[in-house]
Amino acid sequence: MAKRLTNEDLIKNLMNFSPYGVLGQMFIMQAIREYAKEVIDNSDEIIKNEEQMIAEGKLPMFSQKAWVGVANDIAERMDYFFDPANNNKLKY
Repeated sequence: MAKRLTNEDLIKNLMNFSPYGVLGQMFIMQAIREYAKEVIDNSDEIIKNEEQMIAEGKLPMFSQKAWVGVANDIAERMDYFFDPANNNKLKY
């Protein structure tokens, strides 16, 4: 039976084997960064919607506060990485 690939395997494949070369990497990095910023920009509404769901007796699949936290972490780490003063170093 073939080993099931992980999300990390997929991202590595997308980053390394695009018929468009480095543009594939640029697209993925921009998409991640923009989505993180979108979540951050809409965090109040996202959390309010979760609270409304809970008030209606519905349980979200995962914590939206955690989702916003993930977005903040990713945005902070990407901003750090792309800041020329940090010379493309990782934050952690």
